Amino acid sequence: MVTRNEGYRRGAGKEQMSLAVLRGFLQEKIGCAGEEISGPDDNYRSGDLVFPSGRTVECKGQPIDPDRYSQNFVEVFEQTSNDRHLGGFARVAELLDITTAELARASVRFRGRSVHVGEPDRVSVSITSIAAASFTAYVNHTDGGKHIYVYERDELMSHIRSGVRKGMVRGAGNSNEDTFAVFVPLARMRWTRRDGKWVPGGEEKEPGSLRRLTACLL
Repeated sequence: MVTRNEGYRRGAGKEQMSLAVLRGFLQEKIGCAGEEISGPDDNYRSGDLVFPSGRTVECKGQPIDPDRYSQNFVEVFEQTSNDRHLGGFARVAELLDITTAELARASVRFRGRSVHVGEPDRVSVSITSIAAASFTAYVNHTDGGKHIYVYERDELMSHIRSGVRKGMVRGAGNSNEDTFAVFVPLARMRWTRRDGKWVPGGEEKEPGSLRRLTACLL
């Protein structure tokens, strides 16, 4: 567990490197890297890249590795003291299509014990862009790009909802102390870079994955 400020410091620059890897991958696979969405508010609401269809892709930099981790870590929300985030808890419940009462009753593992989430009054809604984007990509940018997972919106949101119901974690791993998160299954669409080439490794065959990416984004 790290403090919020330390978490942000560690993340500085990582997202841009991950985004560069993702754009290179998309250019290679579907012939379009997308345009970066500028402005923190637009980025927060919509995702990182916009494509000719007008649909968007969110990019998350994370040390994913299917050979080491059987699940993926997804941040759901962050408890804050910022008045900008008043009402965020209800928004999380709305996006997950559950009641605030159910979200409040969800269990969360924190500092070695299990407690209920409760109803924090100020919450930064980390899944905003995930819920808005057509796809969310998790990217391990090590050595110019090592692994990429691509989730469809409904696929990932369903996993998050199930994860909340099974139980959340707070301040786990390298996330900051006020981060509430879940562990979800690996994406059906995923690739690993070997000898300079992106090799498919998920349950879904690559041609089908690329057809869906192309049809949605271009």
